[in-house]
Amino acid sequence: MPASTHASLEIDQTLRLARDRVEREIARYRVAVFAVALVCTVVTHVLDRVPTWMPTVSFAGAIVYALVMLAYVTRVGNPPALASIALVLDLLVPVSTFVLARIFGPPDIDKNGAIFATNIVGPILVLTLLVNTLRNSIPRAVIGGGVAVLFYFPTVIALAGFHPAQLSVCAILILAGLIGAASAIQARKNLDNFARLQLLRRYLPPEAVLRVMREDPDSALAPGGRLVTVTLLAADLRGFTAMSEDVSPGEVMSQLNAYHGAMIDVIERHGGAIDKFIGDGTLVVFGLTGPVEAAAVSAVACAGAMLDALAIHNEDRARGGAPPLAMGIGVHTGPVIAGNLGIPGKRLEFTVIGDTVNTVSRLEGQTKTSGSPVIVSADTASFLPSTRTLRELPPVSLRGKAQAVTVFGLLRYPTLGPPSMPVR
Repeated sequence: MPASTHASLEIDQTLRLARDRVEREIARYRVAVFAVALVCTVVTHVLDRVPTWMPTVSFAGAIVYALVMLAYVTRVGNPPALASIALVLDLLVPVSTFVLARIFGPPDIDKNGAIFATNIVGPILVLTLLVNTLRNSIPRAVIGGGVAVLFYFPTVIALAGFHPAQLSVCAILILAGLIGAASAIQARKNLDNFARLQLLRRYLPPEAVLRVMREDPDSALAPGGRLVTVTLLAADLRGFTAMSEDVSPGEVMSQLNAYHGAMIDVIERHGGAIDKFIGDGTLVVFGLTGPVEAAAVSAVACAGAMLDALAIHNEDRARGGAPPLAMGIGVHTGPVIAGNLGIPGKRLEFTVIGDTVNTVSRLEGQTKTSGSPVIVSADTASFLPSTRTLRELPPVSLRGKAQAVTVFGLLRYPTLGPPSMPVR
């Protein structure tokens, strides 16, 4: 399914969830508008400007209709056809009010009826169309503008005769309908952009998101994958599972959130994109956009900065009486299949798969016994402009690899002794 179709499904679902709430808001507006109209008809009758109670009776009936609609959408909900029926009835009420007054009112109502119809019917119809824009429905906006003209023009001609100014009111009614349609289109575009941004931010650094949105967001969000060489960083806390056995579940999540919060800032500053959290583990991708060499440099620098951030975080933990945390980090460069995995319209998320993912995870696991908090593969080191910041470690054996793998640690981080906390 194309990314645009997936986005459309997500938008439709979002608008459906908002439909009942919006219809309740419109129902409240309907009560308010008809109540104001009712008061106006009462005042004009008392002032002897309208020699009949018919408009008042008509708007009193409209108030009953508005209250019934409000009660219905509040208790029952909003069936698909209800909004269309309500729109037609809303447009019909002001028109029928003056028609009934003309039919059942006294003969001397003609002059005042014509004046009131000319000055009141048009604005009320425009107001109804503006309220209709809250539904964010393109068909209802367009149909509403057409129905408003259909109701207004014959009614006013019958009551007041033709005048060229009436054409301006018809144009305004059509324009109000088109503005409603434009508002609905813009609402869909805004939701579409929001959905795309949310997904892109999962695997692109902030500075790359806007560029992709401007250039080709559909290809970035399309299901499927592409083969790309990236640098992966896998990080994991040491002994956190054992430590968490002595604290409440809420405290476990609070500590994890604080730790991840400290790491996210560092990762984003170095241009990394978090692929996923797995408990206290994190998989970060570098190089989805840009040269491989730059990605390798950023990933290695990020590993060191994460250890620095953890040291600061441990100081905060110490002030709160919590034990320090230790972490292991693996960095590896290689090909992955990167793309959106899932079913469009239900669940779709970005991920990377391939042997490179398995390798970086196993390198991170080697930090438990190697004595180095960071292990960088020779593949990553080969893309660095210099290895002066690295120190070669004894080769490690990885599951799935026939021969021992050459690896490096960060020079400014000395070899560690045995871990002070239990190893998971």
